[in-house]
Amino acid sequence: MVFWLVAFIISRYDKFNSTFFIGLVGLIFYSFQGFFNSSVLLYVFLITCIFNRLKKSLSLFIILTILPLLIIKYSNFILKDLLKINFNSLFLENIIIPPGLSFISFSAIALLIYIKKNSENIKTNLAYLYLFPQLIAGPIVEPKSLIPQLKKNELASFENIFLGIFIFSVGISIKVLLADSIANYVDPIFNNLQNYEFKIRLSALFLFSQQIFFDFNGYTLMAIGVGKTIGINLPENFNAPYLSKSISDFWKRWHITLSNWIKNYIYIPLGGSREGKLKNYTNIFIAMLISGIWHGAGYSFIIWGFMHALFIFFEKIIDIKYFDKKFDFIKVIYSYFIVTSLWLFFRVNETNDIKIFFSNFSYHELLDVSILFFVLFIFIINYLQKYITLKSLNFFYKKINRIVITSMSFAMIIICIILAKGSSQKFIYFNF
Repeated sequence: MVFWLVAFIISRYDKFNSTFFIGLVGLIFYSFQGFFNSSVLLYVFLITCIFNRLKKSLSLFIILTILPLLIIKYSNFILKDLLKINFNSLFLENIIIPPGLSFISFSAIALLIYIKKNSENIKTNLAYLYLFPQLIAGPIVEPKSLIPQLKKNELASFENIFLGIFIFSVGISIKVLLADSIANYVDPIFNNLQNYEFKIRLSALFLFSQQIFFDFNGYTLMAIGVGKTIGINLPENFNAPYLSKSISDFWKRWHITLSNWIKNYIYIPLGGSREGKLKNYTNIFIAMLISGIWHGAGYSFIIWGFMHALFIFFEKIIDIKYFDKKFDFIKVIYSYFIVTSLWLFFRVNETNDIKIFFSNFSYHELLDVSILFFVLFIFIINYLQKYITLKSLNFFYKKINRIVITSMSFAMIIICIILAKGSSQKFIYFNF
């Protein structure tokens, strides 16, 4: 909140409203994460600056950019789990992934590819990588979209400022009131799966699907709202993903900017769908495996990515999108149940917990009336998701008096801060 105010004040003065000061605010903002974390991100920034000067050996600089990510996030998994090498390293054992490292690494790769063809100065690089609203958990904005906005240094209109405050209030509300409330119920169950009967575990899984959506979408809406108040338009990251009609459709609605990044920098460079069906299917599997690995180091994330790829493959084989519209509701149910089932790999602490989750499985419990009513309740929540898209929020904002809606927005922000006692639970995607 403090840095939002600082960034907003800076953005209102022509003397300070520059790429340098935008980047500086983000740099100082991140410095509160500690010396080590700040040094890692500063290293990534310096790599982009060196490449900006040389503009040679793009592949080498991409490797240098992701080197901290590979060492910090994946070295334990690669050495111990994949290669079965026993070693003791206090540094690697106790290291905590710097918040936002995965997001910034992907943004930096996009920046390297962009500056290969475009001349940019170091200040622009700084502002692009350290734009503080989306610094830690996205959305991942492509340079061609964000850099022109940073260089324009346009003042946000009062209309956009008030709209930004409203969008922020919606984001903080669904984070604190919904995601954190669900976490208080879900976390104890997943931390002690063996102590609960199957239908309780199942309800926790359904609720986790809501928690991760409200948690991450809440962050994104907060980032978009802050961006609007300082003259930056960040892209939408979620579009009612649990109303998807296929797994392919889900990835066009969930974490949209990551999906676009993987499509533009992995899938298409590999050949996309241009080189026949077999190559296309192979590229889909590679892209989804990278998506899984990006989210975390462990077999569960690899399985999660592989299973998503497998369902996309089956959907292409049977041409699910050509099914008659009268089957749309069935397709929505199918997509949600598949996505929710696969969230289990995301949420468990280790792969052995999956066996524990399904222990004492019973069809009788599965068809319990309380479970059926609970699932119906979940689908009602899913349907209401369409009202927290940017399109719907813009429509809602325009229908209400500016003074009334701005007052309501400030009130909700204050209420959420009070309820959260100034500090909410950590955002789930900070882990990635």
